[in-house]
Amino acid sequence: MSYVIISDIHCHKWSTFSNFTVDGVNGRLQIILDELRRAATQAQKMGAKFIVCAGDFLHVRGSIDPEVLNPLQDKIREILDMGLDIYAIPGNHDLAGKDTTALGNAIKTLAETKSDHGAFYSYTEPRGVTRDGHQLALVPYRMTKELLLADLAELAKHPNKAEMDVFIHAGIDGVLIGTPDHGLTAEILADFGFRNVFAGDYHNHKQLPGNVWSIGATTHQTWGDVGTKAGFLSVDDAGKVTFHATHAPRFVDLSGMDEADMALAADGNYVRYAGPEMTANEINELRRSFEDSGAMGVIIMAPKKVAASARTGAVPAGTVTVDQSVTNFIDGANDIPAIVDRARLKIECTDVLNTARSVVEDA
Repeated sequence: MSYVIISDIHCHKWSTFSNFTVDGVNGRLQIILDELRRAATQAQKMGAKFIVCAGDFLHVRGSIDPEVLNPLQDKIREILDMGLDIYAIPGNHDLAGKDTTALGNAIKTLAETKSDHGAFYSYTEPRGVTRDGHQLALVPYRMTKELLLADLAELAKHPNKAEMDVFIHAGIDGVLIGTPDHGLTAEILADFGFRNVFAGDYHNHKQLPGNVWSIGATTHQTWGDVGTKAGFLSVDDAGKVTFHATHAPRFVDLSGMDEADMALAADGNYVRYAGPEMTANEINELRRSFEDSGAMGVIIMAPKKVAASARTGAVPAGTVTVDQSVTNFIDGANDIPAIVDRARLKIECTDVLNTARSVVEDA
């Protein structure tokens, strides 16, 4: 019997590119829930009887928004009613504190979801489970690498560890380009001798040496996911792993592409483009071309071209555009918290300015 693996769902009332369904559900949350249903449908087609989640059902730590929880519970109930069980560990976003505790585990609430056909199991301690011929070991999020490795060392004492698929929520070195290494490598995990090790946390699917896998997020969620592989996995009786790419819109950077490639990449996705100075009309025209190509949302990052002075026919020497003023302010501000991504802040400010200009041009 096969089974399906999901991770890093991050249910949330997302604001960027979002709207509301006729039922009042956040539009991007609904897309995430639809992908959960698609994973469950795939499991059912394969004859699977259960799904494993490797953490981060929720996005906001230490808080459960009823407008997120209620639609999520409805979808969980729908999946359970399909005759599928769900085995889940909390990720760091599912927790109120720095480490996993039963009291601070938000997805325990999902385990209260009732169905006559399936059950939701949440684990706050390392636990082995035998199901449909598969040996599973579920290890909830641990705040340090040392604590995680200690848990895995205990599991590795099991006489059948070579047949065991292990689930953790921890980023592995080499999975995300540009992310500093922190010492948890595929080689360390492979040395325990498990059949497979599946890791949530980093939003990129990647097969690593030694049957170690970064699962990847079920969908793209932010611009930080540009270039990553999102989707879910399935595992057959022999332990063979198959990746199923997401059907949800992806975050795509079109900068540097030629016109034909931009049109293809825009279709069905959220896109951004960074380019040279453009007038408001040029920005508007480019935005419409992306939308006509099927883009679900557009951000254009381009300094506004300063129009020539009506009196002199030239731009006064030393003129600073509004865009440049905003950039200079962000670069020089000392009271912006370190957690704020200044590059991302510039992007959002530029998009606000360009949106305002578009309204003026269309008026």
